[in-house]
Amino acid sequence: MSEGKERASARLENLQAIEPLLSSLRVLSLSTMQMAMNRQQSLDKYASRFEDVAKEVMRHVDPGKLVRKIETSDDYRPPDQEQILAVVGSTRGIVGQYNKNLARIARETLEKNKGVPMRIVAFGSRVHTAMRQEGLSFREMDSLSAGSLPDYDGAASMIREWTEGFDERRFSRVQILSYKRMGSGTRYKPTLSELLPGKMDSIEYSEEEEPPFPPPIIEGDPVQIFEEIQSHFTALSFYRLILDAIAAENLFRFRLLEEAKENTSNLLEELSLEVQANRRKEITQQLQELLVGSGMLASQ
Repeated sequence: MSEGKERASARLENLQAIEPLLSSLRVLSLSTMQMAMNRQQSLDKYASRFEDVAKEVMRHVDPGKLVRKIETSDDYRPPDQEQILAVVGSTRGIVGQYNKNLARIARETLEKNKGVPMRIVAFGSRVHTAMRQEGLSFREMDSLSAGSLPDYDGAASMIREWTEGFDERRFSRVQILSYKRMGSGTRYKPTLSELLPGKMDSIEYSEEEEPPFPPPIIEGDPVQIFEEIQSHFTALSFYRLILDAIAAENLFRFRLLEEAKENTSNLLEELSLEVQANRRKEITQQLQELLVGSGMLASQ
């Protein structure tokens, strides 16, 4: 067997072994992305019901008694107060420029806010590597997701830490840098989202809006209930961003695997043709040698 045929056959065997793996990873990425999007829809339905409760509680709340509703003009925070930038990256590979884009934007954000103390927290070992390449100092944290599920315990722990720091005026702002879905399609873009101070415009109600009948029974202090609702909305916002990041990561991975699958299929076809051509040449050469040996064909 010629050296060219051996090399082509070896490559063909390797690609034939790899192709099912690529197909499996591709299907897994697509299904994980879809599960994350489905969980996000369920979360949105829950948030909508929760919002209805919040509106009714707001009717019984004096905004002046709230510890933290929306940061107002008299809620002064020094411009040099520390800010938090949380970067939600990936732990798994095969995502192309996914983590590099996040690290680049983190560096650009830091440069735009020169003079402002900023603490960077990075989630996911792959983004840690990209952040180091950008020369950034940051706090390393584990991934905030497991498959299509957010790490709710880890996320809740971070929210408590940030909320306490914000209420104690140690932090002036908490921003999340992650991939976020643009519109209703499957276009994702690295985006800075403000987690704290929370914006609760979505649960504001109009005085002209008719209250439900019979009126709901609210047991306990409405102010405390509303502040607890605020904390839940902060958590829901963070969970939604994590689910967006999970869907985006797996969409990146799916597209790269789809491209790899197409390239593999093309190579398999080319190598199969090359192996067949080499085999025909080898058979032709063997026949010629037999015919020459038998005297039926003159040697050249």
